[in-house]
Amino acid sequence: MKVYVEAYGCSQNIAETYMLANSMGEIVYTPDDADTLLIGTCVVIAHTEHRMLRRIRELKKYRKPVIVYGCLPSARRELLEPDIIPIPTWKFRENVNILGKEIVPMNGLFMWDAIATIPIANGCLGNCTYCITKIARGTLRSYPPDWILEKVKKAISQGAVEIRFSAQDTAAYGRDMGTSLPEMLEKILSLSGKFMVRIGMMEPREAYRILQPLIKVYGNPGVYKFLHIPVQSGNNEILRLMNRGYTRKEFEEIISRFRSEISDITISTDIIVGFPGEDNDAFEDTYKLVERVRPEILNITRFSPRPKTPAYKWKSPSTNKVKDWSARLSALHREIVREKLQSLVGKEMPVIVPSRGKKGRFLARTREYRPVILENAEIGKFYRVEIIDAGESHLKGRILQEENTMRENN
Repeated sequence: MKVYVEAYGCSQNIAETYMLANSMGEIVYTPDDADTLLIGTCVVIAHTEHRMLRRIRELKKYRKPVIVYGCLPSARRELLEPDIIPIPTWKFRENVNILGKEIVPMNGLFMWDAIATIPIANGCLGNCTYCITKIARGTLRSYPPDWILEKVKKAISQGAVEIRFSAQDTAAYGRDMGTSLPEMLEKILSLSGKFMVRIGMMEPREAYRILQPLIKVYGNPGVYKFLHIPVQSGNNEILRLMNRGYTRKEFEEIISRFRSEISDITISTDIIVGFPGEDNDAFEDTYKLVERVRPEILNITRFSPRPKTPAYKWKSPSTNKVKDWSARLSALHREIVREKLQSLVGKEMPVIVPSRGKKGRFLARTREYRPVILENAEIGKFYRVEIIDAGESHLKGRILQEENTMRENN
Protein backbone atom coordinates (compact mmCIF):
# COMPACT_ATOMS: atom_id res chain seq x y z
CA MET A 1 0.00 0.00 0.00
CA LYS A 2 1.20 3.50 -0.83
CA VAL A 3 0.45 6.01 1.92
CA TYR A 4 0.47 9.80 1.80
CA VAL A 5 0.89 11.25 5.29
CA GLU A 6 0.49 14.60 7.02
CA ALA A 7 0.99 15.06 10.77
CA TYR A 8 0.19 17.97 13.06
CA GLY A 9 0.44 18.86 16.74
CA CYS A 10 2.98 17.75 19.31
CA SER A 11 6.14 15.79 18.55
CA GLN A 12 4.54 12.66 19.99
CA ASN A 13 1.55 12.83 17.65
CA ILE A 14 3.81 13.45 14.66
CA ALA A 15 6.04 10.51 15.55
CA GLU A 16 3.09 8.15 16.10
CA THR A 17 1.47 9.18 12.80
CA TYR A 18 4.61 8.44 10.81
CA MET A 19 5.15 5.16 12.67
CA LEU A 20 1.61 4.20 11.69
CA ALA A 21 2.24 5.19 8.08
CA ASN A 22 5.45 3.14 7.93
CA SER A 23 3.63 0.08 9.27
CA MET A 24 0.92 0.44 6.61
CA GLY A 25 3.21 0.47 3.60
CA GLU A 26 5.35 2.77 1.45
CA ILE A 27 5.20 6.49 2.19
CA VAL A 28 4.73 8.66 -0.90
CA TYR A 29 4.91 12.43 -1.11
CA THR A 30 1.79 13.46 -3.03
CA PRO A 31 -1.85 12.43 -2.57
CA ASP A 32 -2.05 11.61 -6.29
CA ASP A 33 0.54 8.83 -5.88
CA ALA A 34 -1.12 7.28 -2.83
CA ASP A 35 -3.63 4.50 -2.30
CA THR A 36 -4.56 5.84 1.14
CA LEU A 37 -4.30 9.26 2.78
CA LEU A 38 -3.34 9.48 6.48
CA ILE A 39 -3.55 12.61 8.63
CA GLY A 40 -2.43 12.86 12.26
CA THR A 41 -4.58 15.44 14.04
CA CYS A 42 -4.48 17.84 16.98
CA VAL A 43 -7.39 19.57 18.75
CA VAL A 44 -5.64 21.39 21.58
CA ILE A 45 -7.36 24.69 20.69
CA ALA A 46 -10.43 25.49 18.59
CA HIS A 47 -8.41 27.14 15.78
CA THR A 48 -6.34 23.97 15.34
CA GLU A 49 -9.44 21.77 15.37
CA HIS A 50 -11.05 23.87 12.61
CA ARG A 51 -7.83 23.67 10.59
CA MET A 52 -7.81 19.86 10.92
CA LEU A 53 -11.41 19.55 9.73
CA ARG A 54 -10.75 21.86 6.79
CA ARG A 55 -7.70 19.81 5.76
CA ILE A 56 -9.66 16.55 6.01
CA ARG A 57 -12.30 17.98 3.66
CA GLU A 58 -9.55 18.94 1.21
CA LEU A 59 -8.03 15.44 1.32
CA LYS A 60 -11.43 13.85 0.67
CA LYS A 61 -11.48 15.55 -2.75
CA TYR A 62 -8.89 13.03 -3.94
CA ARG A 63 -11.60 10.34 -3.61
CA LYS A 64 -9.31 7.93 -1.78
CA PRO A 65 -9.66 6.39 1.70
CA VAL A 66 -8.82 8.98 4.38
CA ILE A 67 -7.54 7.70 7.73
CA VAL A 68 -7.63 10.21 10.60
CA TYR A 69 -5.33 9.43 13.51
CA GLY A 70 -4.74 11.24 16.80
CA CYS A 71 -6.62 13.50 19.14
CA LEU A 72 -9.47 14.48 16.80
CA PRO A 73 -10.98 10.95 16.55
CA SER A 74 -10.14 10.39 20.23
CA ALA A 75 -11.82 13.46 21.69
CA ARG A 76 -14.13 14.79 18.95
CA ARG A 77 -15.08 11.78 16.85
CA GLU A 78 -18.59 13.17 16.40
CA LEU A 79 -17.15 15.82 14.05
CA LEU A 80 -15.92 13.25 11.52
CA GLU A 81 -18.07 12.21 8.58
CA PRO A 82 -19.11 8.54 8.27
CA ASP A 83 -16.77 7.79 5.35
CA ILE A 84 -13.68 8.77 7.36
CA ILE A 85 -11.60 5.97 8.92
CA PRO A 86 -10.89 7.07 12.52
CA ILE A 87 -8.01 5.71 14.60
CA PRO A 88 -7.89 7.20 18.11
CA THR A 89 -4.53 7.54 19.83
CA TRP A 90 -2.91 4.21 20.68
CA LYS A 91 -5.92 2.28 19.30
CA PHE A 92 -3.97 0.50 16.56
CA ARG A 93 -4.91 -3.09 17.34
CA GLU A 94 -8.60 -2.24 17.60
CA ASN A 95 -8.48 -1.16 13.95
CA VAL A 96 -6.99 -4.30 12.43
CA ASN A 97 -10.24 -5.10 10.62
CA ILE A 98 -10.53 -1.59 9.24
CA LEU A 99 -6.98 -1.55 7.92
CA GLY A 100 -7.07 -5.13 6.75
CA LYS A 101 -3.79 -6.14 8.38
CA GLU A 102 -2.10 -6.53 11.74
CA ILE A 103 -0.80 -3.05 12.55
CA VAL A 104 1.99 -2.75 15.12
CA PRO A 105 3.32 0.76 14.41
CA MET A 106 5.01 1.21 17.77
CA ASN A 107 7.49 -1.49 16.81
CA GLY A 108 8.85 0.97 14.27
CA LEU A 109 11.02 4.05 14.62
CA PHE A 110 10.42 7.62 13.48
CA MET A 111 13.51 9.52 12.35
CA TRP A 112 13.91 12.88 10.68
CA ASP A 113 17.47 13.38 9.43
CA ALA A 114 19.54 12.37 12.49
CA ILE A 115 16.74 12.96 15.03
CA ALA A 116 14.81 10.03 16.49
CA THR A 117 11.57 10.84 18.33
CA ILE A 118 10.55 8.12 20.78
CA PRO A 119 7.18 8.27 22.60
CA ILE A 120 7.76 7.00 26.14
CA ALA A 121 4.23 7.27 27.54
CA ASN A 122 0.68 8.15 26.65
CA GLY A 123 -1.70 10.22 28.75
CA CYS A 124 -0.97 11.95 32.05
CA LEU A 125 -1.84 11.99 35.75
CA GLY A 126 -3.37 15.47 35.77
CA ASN A 127 -6.94 16.68 35.35
CA CYS A 128 -6.59 20.27 34.19
CA THR A 129 -9.98 21.92 33.81
CA TYR A 130 -9.26 23.25 30.31
CA CYS A 131 -7.46 20.30 28.73
CA ILE A 132 -9.00 18.30 25.89
CA THR A 133 -5.76 16.32 25.44
CA LYS A 134 -6.55 14.48 28.68
CA ILE A 135 -9.86 13.42 27.14
CA ALA A 136 -8.06 12.32 23.98
CA ARG A 137 -5.18 10.40 25.57
CA GLY A 138 -6.46 9.40 28.99
CA THR A 139 -4.47 8.47 32.06
CA LEU A 140 -0.78 7.59 32.12
CA ARG A 141 0.48 4.47 30.34
CA SER A 142 4.26 4.20 30.21
CA TYR A 143 6.37 2.04 27.95
CA PRO A 144 8.75 -0.34 29.76
CA PRO A 145 12.35 0.91 30.12
CA ASP A 146 13.72 -2.07 28.18
CA TRP A 147 11.41 -1.29 25.24
CA ILE A 148 12.70 2.29 25.20
CA LEU A 149 16.28 1.07 25.52
CA GLU A 150 15.91 -1.11 22.42
CA LYS A 151 14.38 1.81 20.51
CA VAL A 152 17.37 4.00 21.39
CA LYS A 153 19.85 1.29 20.39
CA LYS A 154 18.08 0.96 17.03
CA ALA A 155 18.11 4.73 16.54
CA ILE A 156 21.83 4.98 17.28
CA SER A 157 22.56 2.12 14.87
CA GLN A 158 20.69 4.07 12.17
CA GLY A 159 22.76 7.22 12.73
CA ALA A 160 20.66 9.22 15.21
CA VAL A 161 22.64 11.84 17.12
CA GLU A 162 19.60 13.38 18.85
CA ILE A 163 17.14 11.26 20.82
CA ARG A 164 13.90 13.07 21.67
CA PHE A 165 11.74 11.55 24.39
CA SER A 166 8.14 12.68 24.05
CA ALA A 167 5.02 12.39 26.20
CA GLN A 168 2.25 14.61 27.55
CA ASP A 169 4.28 14.72 30.76
CA THR A 170 7.72 13.12 30.68
CA ALA A 171 8.18 13.73 34.43
CA ALA A 172 5.30 11.35 35.15
CA TYR A 173 7.01 8.57 33.22
CA GLY A 174 7.06 5.24 35.06
CA ARG A 175 4.73 6.09 37.93
CA ASP A 176 2.32 3.44 36.65
CA MET A 177 5.02 0.74 36.69
CA GLY A 178 7.18 1.49 39.72
CA THR A 179 10.01 3.32 38.01
CA SER A 180 10.82 6.94 37.14
CA LEU A 181 12.15 9.19 34.39
CA PRO A 182 15.60 9.62 36.02
CA GLU A 183 15.96 5.85 36.46
CA MET A 184 15.08 5.22 32.81
CA LEU A 185 17.43 7.96 31.61
CA GLU A 186 20.34 6.54 33.58
CA LYS A 187 20.00 3.33 31.54
CA ILE A 188 19.88 5.23 28.27
CA LEU A 189 22.87 7.41 29.12
CA SER A 190 24.98 4.36 29.95
CA LEU A 191 24.86 3.35 26.27
CA SER A 192 27.93 4.01 24.18
CA GLY A 193 27.52 6.29 21.19
CA LYS A 194 27.70 9.90 20.10
CA PHE A 195 24.20 11.11 20.84
CA MET A 196 22.40 13.75 22.87
CA VAL A 197 19.09 13.30 24.70
CA ARG A 198 16.36 15.92 24.59
CA ILE A 199 13.78 15.48 27.34
CA GLY A 200 10.29 16.58 26.34
CA MET A 201 7.71 18.65 28.19
CA MET A 202 7.14 17.94 31.86
CA GLU A 203 4.51 19.24 34.24
CA PRO A 204 5.70 21.21 37.30
CA ARG A 205 3.58 19.03 39.60
CA GLU A 206 5.44 15.86 38.60
CA ALA A 207 8.85 17.50 38.16
CA TYR A 208 8.68 18.85 41.72
CA ARG A 209 8.09 15.34 43.05
CA ILE A 210 11.35 13.98 41.52
CA LEU A 211 13.29 17.24 41.52
CA GLN A 212 16.68 16.24 42.92
CA PRO A 213 17.18 13.05 40.87
CA LEU A 214 15.88 14.95 37.83
CA ILE A 215 18.46 17.73 38.26
CA LYS A 216 21.16 15.11 38.75
CA VAL A 217 20.38 13.36 35.45
CA TYR A 218 20.22 16.72 33.65
CA GLY A 219 23.81 17.21 34.77
CA ASN A 220 24.89 14.29 32.58
CA PRO A 221 26.87 15.63 29.58
CA GLY A 222 24.69 13.54 27.25
CA VAL A 223 21.53 15.50 28.12
CA TYR A 224 20.64 18.81 26.48
CA LYS A 225 20.38 21.54 29.10
CA PHE A 226 16.83 22.30 27.97
CA LEU A 227 13.84 22.30 30.31
CA HIS A 228 10.31 22.64 28.91
CA ILE A 229 8.07 23.14 31.91
CA PRO A 230 4.74 24.96 31.35
CA VAL A 231 3.66 27.23 34.20
CA GLN A 232 0.44 28.45 32.45
CA SER A 233 -0.15 31.25 34.99
CA GLY A 234 1.76 33.18 37.62
CA ASN A 235 -1.32 33.62 39.81
CA ASN A 236 -2.11 31.00 42.45
CA GLU A 237 -5.88 31.41 42.22
CA ILE A 238 -5.81 30.89 38.46
CA LEU A 239 -3.57 27.85 38.94
CA ARG A 240 -6.17 26.52 41.39
CA LEU A 241 -9.00 27.10 38.92
CA MET A 242 -6.93 25.34 36.27
CA ASN A 243 -6.39 22.44 38.72
CA ARG A 244 -2.66 22.47 37.97
CA GLY A 245 -1.59 20.99 41.31
CA TYR A 246 1.27 23.35 42.19
CA THR A 247 1.84 26.94 43.28
CA ARG A 248 3.81 29.78 41.75
CA LYS A 249 6.38 29.39 44.53
CA GLU A 250 6.90 25.71 43.72
CA PHE A 251 7.37 26.49 40.03
CA GLU A 252 9.96 29.15 40.80
CA GLU A 253 11.72 26.78 43.18
CA ILE A 254 12.08 24.26 40.35
CA ILE A 255 13.66 26.89 38.10
CA SER A 256 15.90 28.23 40.87
CA ARG A 257 17.23 24.81 41.82
CA PHE A 258 17.90 23.84 38.21
CA ARG A 259 19.77 27.09 37.59
CA SER A 260 21.79 26.75 40.78
CA GLU A 261 23.30 23.51 39.44
CA ILE A 262 23.04 24.07 35.66
CA SER A 263 23.66 27.77 35.33
CA ASP A 264 23.06 28.25 31.60
CA ILE A 265 20.07 25.94 31.16
CA THR A 266 17.47 26.98 28.58
CA ILE A 267 14.04 27.42 30.13
CA SER A 268 10.96 26.99 27.96
CA THR A 269 7.51 27.60 29.41
CA ASP A 270 3.90 28.09 28.34
CA ILE A 271 1.34 30.70 29.36
CA ILE A 272 -2.44 30.63 28.88
CA VAL A 273 -3.71 34.21 28.68
CA GLY A 274 -7.35 35.01 29.39
CA PHE A 275 -8.32 31.99 31.47
CA PRO A 276 -11.75 32.40 33.12
CA GLY A 277 -11.32 34.38 36.33
CA GLU A 278 -8.16 36.19 35.22
CA ASP A 279 -8.20 39.93 35.87
CA ASN A 280 -5.60 42.67 35.66
CA ASP A 281 -4.03 41.74 38.99
CA ALA A 282 -3.80 38.06 38.08
CA PHE A 283 -2.22 38.93 34.74
CA GLU A 284 0.30 41.20 36.46
CA ASP A 285 1.35 38.21 38.59
CA THR A 286 2.05 36.29 35.39
CA TYR A 287 3.89 39.23 33.80
CA LYS A 288 6.10 39.65 36.86
CA LEU A 289 6.80 35.92 36.95
CA VAL A 290 8.07 36.06 33.36
CA GLU A 291 10.19 39.10 34.28
CA ARG A 292 11.79 37.12 37.12
CA VAL A 293 12.21 33.76 35.40
CA ARG A 294 13.20 35.23 32.00
CA PRO A 295 12.54 32.11 29.91
CA GLU A 296 14.29 31.90 26.55
CA ILE A 297 11.24 30.22 25.03
CA LEU A 298 7.71 31.35 25.85
CA ASN A 299 4.65 29.84 24.17
CA ILE A 300 1.71 32.19 24.65
CA THR A 301 -1.80 30.83 23.98
CA ARG A 302 -5.06 32.70 24.38
CA PHE A 303 -7.55 30.59 26.31
CA SER A 304 -9.62 28.44 23.98
CA PRO A 305 -12.68 26.81 25.60
CA ARG A 306 -12.82 23.15 24.59
CA PRO A 307 -15.99 21.03 24.67
CA LYS A 308 -16.21 18.28 27.31
CA THR A 309 -13.86 20.14 29.70
CA PRO A 310 -15.04 21.75 32.99
CA ALA A 311 -13.90 25.24 31.90
CA TYR A 312 -15.81 25.12 28.60
CA LYS A 313 -18.68 27.33 29.75
CA TRP A 314 -16.84 29.47 32.26
CA LYS A 315 -16.89 33.20 31.59
CA SER A 316 -13.68 34.51 29.99
CA PRO A 317 -12.18 38.03 30.09
CA SER A 318 -12.93 40.37 27.18
CA THR A 319 -11.19 39.74 23.85
CA ASN A 320 -9.60 43.20 23.80
CA LYS A 321 -8.14 42.73 27.27
CA VAL A 322 -6.72 39.32 26.37
CA LYS A 323 -5.25 40.74 23.16
CA ASP A 324 -3.52 43.49 25.14
CA TRP A 325 -2.15 41.05 27.72
CA SER A 326 -0.78 38.78 24.97
CA ALA A 327 0.89 41.73 23.27
CA ARG A 328 2.56 42.86 26.49
CA LEU A 329 3.90 39.38 27.24
CA SER A 330 5.17 39.00 23.68
CA ALA A 331 7.00 42.34 23.83
CA LEU A 332 8.60 41.41 27.15
CA HIS A 333 9.71 38.07 25.82
CA ARG A 334 11.23 39.56 22.66
CA GLU A 335 13.33 41.78 24.91
CA ILE A 336 14.45 38.79 27.02
CA VAL A 337 15.43 36.74 23.96
CA ARG A 338 17.22 39.64 22.25
CA GLU A 339 19.31 40.30 25.35
CA LYS A 340 20.27 36.64 25.76
CA LEU A 341 21.13 35.92 22.14
CA GLN A 342 23.13 39.14 21.73
CA SER A 343 25.19 38.19 24.80
CA LEU A 344 26.38 35.08 22.95
CA VAL A 345 27.69 36.82 19.82
CA GLY A 346 31.47 36.43 19.58
CA LYS A 347 31.57 33.33 21.78
CA GLU A 348 32.87 29.90 20.74
CA MET A 349 30.94 26.76 21.60
CA PRO A 350 30.42 23.13 20.59
CA VAL A 351 27.36 22.21 18.53
CA ILE A 352 25.75 19.18 16.98
CA VAL A 353 23.98 19.14 13.59
CA PRO A 354 20.94 16.84 13.89
CA SER A 355 18.91 18.17 10.95
CA ARG A 356 18.74 20.35 7.88
CA GLY A 357 17.54 23.93 8.09
CA LYS A 358 15.79 26.20 5.59
CA LYS A 359 17.12 27.42 2.24
CA GLY A 360 19.86 24.80 2.06
CA ARG A 361 21.35 25.66 5.44
CA PHE A 362 21.80 23.47 8.50
CA LEU A 363 20.28 23.66 11.97
CA ALA A 364 22.81 23.02 14.71
CA ARG A 365 22.14 22.86 18.45
CA THR A 366 24.25 23.98 21.37
CA ARG A 367 24.34 22.03 24.65
CA GLU A 368 21.52 24.29 25.81
CA TYR A 369 19.52 23.41 22.67
CA ARG A 370 19.84 26.89 21.24
CA PRO A 371 19.42 26.89 17.44
CA VAL A 372 22.50 27.87 15.45
CA ILE A 373 22.23 28.31 11.67
CA LEU A 374 25.27 27.10 9.70
CA GLU A 375 25.91 27.62 6.00
CA ASN A 376 28.11 24.57 5.41
CA ALA A 377 27.87 21.51 7.61
CA GLU A 378 27.08 17.80 7.56
CA ILE A 379 24.14 16.20 9.33
CA GLY A 380 25.26 14.07 12.25
CA LYS A 381 28.54 15.93 12.76
CA PHE A 382 29.87 17.82 15.79
CA TYR A 383 31.64 21.16 15.40
CA ARG A 384 33.17 24.00 17.34
CA VAL A 385 31.67 27.23 16.05
CA GLU A 386 31.96 30.95 16.57
CA ILE A 387 28.68 32.82 17.00
CA ILE A 388 28.82 35.65 14.47
CA ASP A 389 25.28 37.04 14.65
CA ALA A 390 21.92 36.74 16.39
CA GLY A 391 18.44 36.81 14.88
CA GLU A 392 15.11 37.16 16.66
CA SER A 393 15.08 33.55 17.83
CA HIS A 394 18.29 31.92 16.63
CA LEU A 395 22.04 32.32 16.39
CA LYS A 396 24.23 32.29 13.29
CA GLY A 397 27.54 30.46 13.48
CA ARG A 398 30.79 29.97 11.61
CA ILE A 399 32.48 26.57 11.79
CA LEU A 400 35.96 26.64 13.30
CA GLN A 401 36.69 22.92 13.35
CA GLU A 402 35.07 19.50 13.49
CA GLU A 403 34.78 17.91 16.92
CA ASN A 404 34.45 14.29 17.99
CA THR A 405 31.54 14.78 20.37
CA MET A 406 29.71 17.42 22.40
CA ARG A 407 29.66 15.44 25.63
CA GLU A 408 33.04 16.47 26.96
CA ASN A 409 33.08 19.51 29.19
CA ASN A 410 35.03 21.75 26.84
